[in-house]
Amino acid sequence: MDNQKVSFSIKSYKDNEHVRILNSVLSKWLTNPKILHFTAPKIQYPYNINNWISVSYNDQDTQTYTIEIDNWIIGHLSAKLNNEENSAHLFHLIIDENHRKKGYAKKLINYVEKKLITENNINCITLNCVKKNEPAISLYQSIGYNIIKKKKYLKMNKYF
Repeated sequence: MDNQKVSFSIKSYKDNEHVRILNSVLSKWLTNPKILHFTAPKIQYPYNINNWISVSYNDQDTQTYTIEIDNWIIGHLSAKLNNEENSAHLFHLIIDENHRKKGYAKKLINYVEKKLITENNINCITLNCVKKNEPAISLYQSIGYNIIKKKKYLKMNKYF
């Protein structure tokens, strides 16, 4: 992270150019069935952009954020808004394998949390995590998320 320029951007699965870019990135990241399962348990292997979008991105209140180094996408995170409850649900967090364990996931989550709080008046954020994804559980707990349900997946939340 030394002299590299870290930036964030918002992408839309309704924009064909964004879909083209995101598909290019995700198709490289999600070649491993385990990574796909940890990132998107509802999506069957092999990864397919059309299935990815139809299962998770048909809702108008979904926003997707990327973290980039020198304009190169290294991470992805989406948030579904629930304006009635002033809450949001995070999903599809993935960081490029070459950039993991360097603090980028934490930076991306912190950025998204701030955007959701300031722009959408969000006071609670939830997420689900596969029970076997211990690095993700540890990450979420280190930034203040608490386990509230243990079923097929762990449901976690954080209040602001």
